[in-house]
This record gives sequence, C-alpha cells and structure tokens, in this order.
Amino acid sequence: MYGRGKLTLGKLKERYKRLNTDYEGFLFIAPACLLIFIFGIFPVFYTLYISLFKWRIKRGAFLGLANYGELFGSYGILLLLAAAVMAVIGGTLLLNGREKRREKNHSSPLRGLLIGGKAAQAAGWIGLILLLPLIYSRGDKKLLDSLRVTIWYSLGTVPFQLLFGLTLSIMLNREFKGRQAFRVIYLLPYVVPSVAAATVFERLFSLRPESFANQVVQSLGKAPLQWLQEPKGLLTLWFGWGTGESYLQTWLQGPSLALATIMIFNWWVFAGYYALIFSNGLSQIPTQLYDAAKVDGAGFWTTLRNITIPMLSPTTFFLTMLGIIGTFKAFNQIYILRNPAARGATDPLSIQIFFTFFRKSRFGYASAMALILFAIVLALTVLQQRLMSKDVHYGD
Repeated sequence: MYGRGKLTLGKLKERYKRLNTDYEGFLFIAPACLLIFIFGIFPVFYTLYISLFKWRIKRGAFLGLANYGELFGSYGILLLLAAAVMAVIGGTLLLNGREKRREKNHSSPLRGLLIGGKAAQAAGWIGLILLLPLIYSRGDKKLLDSLRVTIWYSLGTVPFQLLFGLTLSIMLNREFKGRQAFRVIYLLPYVVPSVAAATVFERLFSLRPESFANQVVQSLGKAPLQWLQEPKGLLTLWFGWGTGESYLQTWLQGPSLALATIMIFNWWVFAGYYALIFSNGLSQIPTQLYDAAKVDGAGFWTTLRNITIPMLSPTTFFLTMLGIIGTFKAFNQIYILRNPAARGATDPLSIQIFFTFFRKSRFGYASAMALILFAIVLALTVLQQRLMSKDVHYGD
C-alpha cells in the first residue's frame, strides 16, 4: 500500500509540474488572445447584436431578423436561402466524410455517402441559382449589384496578379545586371501610399484625349474612352450583350470599364508584391531538381510545368487565399478611384456597407450587410481550402 501511495504522490507531482508549465504557456499567449478577442471575435458578435435592432444614433426597437428580411425580400426567401446554403454545406461534409472513410479503409458502404453528398450539393446550388433573381426582384437590388461587382473584381484581379507575379519572379530569378534595382522598381507601387499611386494612375487613365491610355487607344484606330467614368460593361461595349435590366442580363454585361480600369490599377500595385512572395518560394526549391531535369534534357516549359509550379503550390495557395479575401473586403483603392459618373458600377459590397453605415446612418441594416459579407468570405475560404489543399505539396 505504501508503494502505491508513493507512486500516486509521484504522479501528482508530475501533474503539478505539467500544470505549471501549461500555465506559463497560457500566460505567454494571453496578450495575443486578448487582442484577438477584443478586435476580432467581439466585433463579430457585437455586429450581430446591432443587426437585430433599428439602430440609428442609438439603439432603437428590436427588429429580430427584419433587416435580413429586407435584404432578401421576405422571411420565406431568407429561409429558403438558408436551406440552400445548408444543403451545400451538408453535401460537402458528407463528401469529406466519405474521403476520410476511404482513407481509413472503412468497411461501411461509401456509395450512399457519394450519392447523398452530390445530391445535396446539386440541390443547394440549384436553389441558390433560382433564388438570386427572386432576391433581385423583391429584395435589395443594391446588395446583389454590389455583390456582382465584388465577384467580377475578384475574378478579374486574383488570376492576373498570380500570373504577372509568377512571370516577374521567374524573370527576376535569373542572374543579370541590375536585378535588385528592378525588384525595387516593381515593388514601388505597393510600397508608396495608395493615394499617391492612385493619383498617378488616374492621370494615366484620364478621360482627356491626350492622356496616355487614350493615346494608346487612338493609335489602334479607336475613339478615346471614358475609363473611370464609364458605367457600361465590357461585353456591352464590345458585343452589345446584356442591354436589359434583369439579373441575368446584368451578368451578361460583364464588369464595367470603370471597374476594369481599377482592376488594372490593382495588377500594377500588387504584381510586385506577388513577385516578391513567389521569389521567396523559388529560392526554396532545391537546385538539384533543375540539375537533374537539365541532365535529362528537359526544356524550360517542361521544368516549369513539372517542377516549378508543383513546388510553388504552397505559395500559390497562400497568395490565392490572400487575394480572394483581400478583393472581397477591398476598400481603399476602389474608394480613391471611384467616380460618381460611373453610377455605382465600381462599388463592391464593402463600399455599399460604408455608404449605408455613414451616409444613410442605418447602422443595423449595414451590420446585417457586413455579416453577409463575413459569411461569404468565410464560406469561400473554407471552400478554397477544401478544393486546393489536396493539390498543395509541401517539401521536407
């Protein structure tokens, strides 16, 4: 009995030491956790609280989900939208559960999970597609218009920034005279203040016929363009598509010329930053791989396709996620370059939330819109992680 008691006492001492060590770790991370809670977690829940009230200068009557009902047209549409989103999420979880069971060689049938997951996802996406025109006709049109602008802005910037950044990083990775100077030059638009960069860019794309952009257009035999003041979509200007006012026809217009001009500004600003991150990724690729490929007679495109791009997948994944999140909450560069003559064709959801909050003083309604944006960004982040993480290869 004494031996057992002595053993128990030793275990208590070990647990006491481990507990002290855990407390020390918690003390070290406590300041960071406190900052995250104050400036990250608490504002989300407080925004949810504000969205449930009629909030002007001070808190008014309790509205419940009335702000969300106004956004989407009615409570019925809101419930159908929630059901469609839950179907997509549930189908994704079923498919992920199937993959985990397959990895563990689980004996339970996997075909049912596959059929159920795909059926739930298909039903959810079909429901979302059918609900969007209904929300556009009965709900807040500005919400879907700004969401469409946000999606076009993301699709028109992230892929091109990745392409330009990768191209620049490969060019600057070679040994040549003045390489460091070129790296600094390409990074300058990202380093300088946004207002200064936007001022220079606005001069280049001025609507005056003698501006640089219009001189290039005139050299191609075309008339000068309005650039940042043109609300018409690119597909409308080029092919005459989407001249109606339905929700589908607004998508057929494509991004406005004013928004496309802001996209070009975004490429110019962030291409150097993307190139810098890609250059760091290139420096981590073992040179032995290129030496072996050279011995085997592989050319530039073969090594690019089979070595460089696969080995850069962690960097590409990081920049893609950063770019999508950044474009969905972009504000500064768009607010600086936006022009009232464009009639809202350059206003993403973040700008719309800003105007609703500060100009219309509808704090509860703007908070509801902010939570919608938060949910979209969160869903896109999770979806991107699910889709791209399997193709990311981390080296030892």
